[in-house]
Amino acid sequence: MPERSPLWKTVTIAAATALVVLGALAAVVWFAVARDRVAAPTPTRPPATLTPTPSLTPTLEQSTTPVPPDAALGVVQDYTPGALIIVIRPVEGSVEQIIVPENLEVSWEDGQRASLREIGRGQTIYAEGTLDSLGRLVASAIVIIDPGAAATATPMASPTPAETAAPEVPESAWLAEYYANVTLTGEPVLTRLEQDLDYQWGVGSPDPAVPADRFSARWRGYWSFEAGRYNMVAYSDDGVRVWVDGQRIVDNWVDQAPTIASGEVYLTAGSHLIEVEYYDNREGAQVRVYWEKKGSFANWKGEYYGNASLTGEPVLVRDDVEITFNWGAGSPSPQIPTDNFSVRWTQTLPFNEGGYRFKARADDGVRVWVGDRLIIDAWLPNVEQTFVGYVWLPRGNHPVRVEYLELGGNASVQVWREEITSFVGWRGEYYSNPDLADDPLFIRDDAEISANWGEGSPGYGLPADQFSIRWSRRLQLEAGRHNFWAYADDGVRVYVNGRLVIDAWQDSSAERYDGTIDLDAGDHRIVVEYYEGQGQAVIQFGWQRVTPATPTVTATLTPTQTVAAPTATPTVTETPVTAEPTLTPSPTEEQPTF
Repeated sequence: MPERSPLWKTVTIAAATALVVLGALAAVVWFAVARDRVAAPTPTRPPATLTPTPSLTPTLEQSTTPVPPDAALGVVQDYTPGALIIVIRPVEGSVEQIIVPENLEVSWEDGQRASLREIGRGQTIYAEGTLDSLGRLVASAIVIIDPGAAATATPMASPTPAETAAPEVPESAWLAEYYANVTLTGEPVLTRLEQDLDYQWGVGSPDPAVPADRFSARWRGYWSFEAGRYNMVAYSDDGVRVWVDGQRIVDNWVDQAPTIASGEVYLTAGSHLIEVEYYDNREGAQVRVYWEKKGSFANWKGEYYGNASLTGEPVLVRDDVEITFNWGAGSPSPQIPTDNFSVRWTQTLPFNEGGYRFKARADDGVRVWVGDRLIIDAWLPNVEQTFVGYVWLPRGNHPVRVEYLELGGNASVQVWREEITSFVGWRGEYYSNPDLADDPLFIRDDAEISANWGEGSPGYGLPADQFSIRWSRRLQLEAGRHNFWAYADDGVRVYVNGRLVIDAWQDSSAERYDGTIDLDAGDHRIVVEYYEGQGQAVIQFGWQRVTPATPTVTATLTPTQTVAAPTATPTVTETPVTAEPTLTPSPTEEQPTF
């Protein structure tokens, strides 16, 4: 019988081989299909004109609408009401600066009208407008998105990671952001939560990610306060700024050795946003910020005493909105007598840099201090009258103290201040040194330059000796030769349009000095400088137009022609006047008295 085993084996092997091949092909096909189903598509770079990622438009529900090229969505990094630029950290797009034109439409997310003053750091805003040549968005409308609904980019199935939401500002802690520059710009190199704001880094760094020099930081946090007045204190090397609810309270943004700066603010009970900005330029770096409650008086703290000497404990303490009282023959309160009582009011007030006029109208006595400087001192029995004091102040918060005395009869007191921003007469700058150095002690509007202080002082706080004054104003003068004169004890200088016409800057008894100058018709700047050394203090100043001489020429023009010399200006005898000379006013200006 023939053998069949080899054929059977051959068929079996062939069938097995076919099954293996078919299985392999099926596996290849299955893996290819499965891969297409589960793998992300290969990323492709979108065209330059395409904005692929959807973002928020003014309404959060429409978050699938792409941000057009002439719009920006971002978190506010820096903006102060009144500034022309809002700096943002982009959430979508690349715009980092938004230009704020006049008459800009601002609204909340729900369509309610808003204002630029309601825009603050940490908010998310949406702006529409046009791009300028520098890539900044000149806004035509801005929508403020509530910080609680801060925008985040919508994630897509692409390798580009979704934008991370801006960190929320914490309660009773600090959100700290550190920058590798002194301008708080760009992305922070370090962001973390901190409990205290009290650091002495010396020549070191807050963190390895932050350079040891030329860095800046911003801290933000919501903190709970009781109602009352608070002193916000910042101790820093170098610059520091502190905001409370968007109001700048401390502004000491300069290179400096360790320095304390402070400012006062009244806060209602509840949570308030505190923001601190700091930068270090070179060498030592430290910053500390804290606050102290000053008391529960939102206005003037009034302390009322049942005696005329402000001694012992006050029988009444209250919050007075203003110092404007007319008690007549009565008293401020039943527990205070109608006569022989006294009051002390204290408050810290904000001031711009410049000169201030304080006025106090009282029956009987009144005293006023600004800082530690007594500027009104009328502590004596008086019928009702007004007293005036002057002071020059740097910008910032300054304590003011008012004391009042009632002895008998009617009782009334009123105190107010006026910022001196314009001058009807002479701008008088009074210095507590004989060199016109540093800031003036005070400035005031002087109707004329005519004073004989004897051995006294021109004003409260100014010494009786070793002081100086600079007066300046502009005058309309006719064309011609003008004689300017000054009568002074001690030194005096007079400038006309910057030209020195009288120079007698030396100690002397009272003497008269003259100087002449030819002027065109029109406006001329006059400056008078005076100093008092010792003893008597006298200064008077005036001017008059003198008729210029007319040259006389001979009838025949010959080589020997002679021209008559101009008539000499009459010389004023330099003897002390018996009556006080008065200022000769310009023909067009009145000289009111203050």
